[in-house]
Amino acid sequence: MKRLNIFRKTLQVVVCSVVMGGVSSCTQDFENINKDPNSPTTGSVQLVLNAQLRSIVFNQFDYSNGALLAHQIAKTNYNEIAQYSFGTEESLWNSFYQNLVNIDDMIDIAVKNDQPSSEAIGDILKAFCISQLTDHWGNVPYSEATQGGKNIYPKYDEQSEIYTGSNGVIRLLQHADSLLAQHQDALPSDMIYGGDRTRWRKLANSLRLRYLVRISNRMNDVKTVDVKAQMADCMSKPLLETNSDNFQLNYLSDASNRCPIYNLRSGEFEVIRMSKESAAIMNATHDPRTGIWFQPTPNSVKAGKPAYDGVPNGCSSTTLKNLGIVQNDLSELGTIFTKPDAVSAVLINAAEVKFLQAEVIARGWCQGNARQLYEEGIRLSMEQWGVDTASVQAYLQNSMVRYDASQALGQILQQKWLANFMVGYENWFDFKRTGLPKQTLPLDNRNPGGSTKIPSRFYYPETEQAVNKSQYEAALKAEGGSDDINTKLWWEQ
Repeated sequence: MKRLNIFRKTLQVVVCSVVMGGVSSCTQDFENINKDPNSPTTGSVQLVLNAQLRSIVFNQFDYSNGALLAHQIAKTNYNEIAQYSFGTEESLWNSFYQNLVNIDDMIDIAVKNDQPSSEAIGDILKAFCISQLTDHWGNVPYSEATQGGKNIYPKYDEQSEIYTGSNGVIRLLQHADSLLAQHQDALPSDMIYGGDRTRWRKLANSLRLRYLVRISNRMNDVKTVDVKAQMADCMSKPLLETNSDNFQLNYLSDASNRCPIYNLRSGEFEVIRMSKESAAIMNATHDPRTGIWFQPTPNSVKAGKPAYDGVPNGCSSTTLKNLGIVQNDLSELGTIFTKPDAVSAVLINAAEVKFLQAEVIARGWCQGNARQLYEEGIRLSMEQWGVDTASVQAYLQNSMVRYDASQALGQILQQKWLANFMVGYENWFDFKRTGLPKQTLPLDNRNPGGSTKIPSRFYYPETEQAVNKSQYEAALKAEGGSDDINTKLWWEQ
C-alpha cells in the first residue's frame, strides 16, 4: 500500500549510485520507484487508518524539544534545542511526509470505494500533518508533495496558501465536517473514536478553530477565508466538550506501546527538570498539577519541607556550576512518567478547545462567555490529570487564577499553556503567535542570529538541498534568501 516517498527513496538512490558506484544494491528502491503511484492500491481504509493514528498521535507526546521550546521543562545537559542551536529535525519531516503519503492512499481508497466518511477522516489527518510541517519549517511542499514518480521535484507552497487555499488546512477541515454531517456510510472502527461520527466531527471543527486562531494575526490579509465568520461557524457546531472527546492514545504496558519516558536510561531521565518558569507560575498559584508533573527537590524532601524548583532554560553545565545550581535543588519529572502505562499521548484535548473559544471571545471576534469557558478549560485539564474537585475549586479562587477581564488574554494563554503540557509543539506555536506566556531568553543562547534572537523555524533537511535543490532554492528566495531559523512564519507577522 506504499507510494513513493520522494524525500527518502530518491536520496537513497542518489547515495547508492554515487557512493557505491553501481545500482545493484539499490534494487529494492528502484522497485518502489517503478510502481505506479497514481493507481491506489486496493485495501482496507481501517488498516491504513489505525497505523497512521498510532504513528501521528504517539509522536505528539513531547517531553523534549516541544516542551523545551515552550519553557515548560528544562535540561541540565544536552541542551542544544533550548539554546537555539537548531538542526534540521529531518526525522520529523520524514515522519510527517510518510504519514501524508499513506493518508493520501487512504483517501484514494475511500473515494474509489464510495466511502465519504472515511474520506473525511483522511482530510482531517491530512490537515493536521501539513499544518505541523508548515508550522515547523514555513513554506513546504504540499500541492505536489505526494505525486510520486509523476513529480519528484515538488514545489514549495507558501504558508498562506497551505492554510487558506482551496485545498488548504481550513478547507480540508470544513469539507470533512460537511462530509460527516451529510453522509451515514459506515466509518472504520478506529482505535481512538471507534467509528463515532459525532466525535470525528468534533475533532474536525476543533482543529479548524485551532488553526483559525493560529492564523488570526493575518485575518485582515486573507481574501479566501473569512476568519471571523469561520470561527463563529466552528463554535456553532460540535466541538470537543469533555475529556472523553480528547484525541489521544493511552500508553500500555507491552513493550511496543509503553510511554517513551519509561524506556529512558536513568541518566537521560535525570537531565529533564522542571523549568524555572514552570516553577514560578505553578508555585505562585499553588497549582495542584505540580505534584503530578514533577517531584519535589531531593534537598527539600531531605529537610522535611518538600518544595518544587526549576532550572533556567538553555544553560550549559558550566553556567549551572557558576550559578551554584545543583541537581538536588531541582525537580525531576513526576513518577507518573516513570510508569509504562500511566499517561496518554494527546493530539488535542477539550481543555484547549475551551481556551480557544475563550480567546476568540475575549478578543471580540465572536460572542459568548469567556469567563465560563476559561473556568471550564481549567476544570477539564485538572480532571484530565486526576485532580480532585475540592482542589480545583480552591485553585479557581486563587487571586492569580480568578478570571479578570482586564487581564483575560494573559490568563487564558497561561492556562492553555498549562493544559497543553507535553502536547507536541503547540505551546511553542502559541508563543510565536502571541509572545505569551513571556519567556526569559536562554542564558547560553547559541542562536546564530545573535544572543537576543528567538528562532521561528527549523532548517530545511539536507535531503531537500541534495535532491530537490531548484525548488529548495526557490523557497529560500521567497523567504528572504537564506535558510534562516529566525525568518518569521507568515502567520507570526
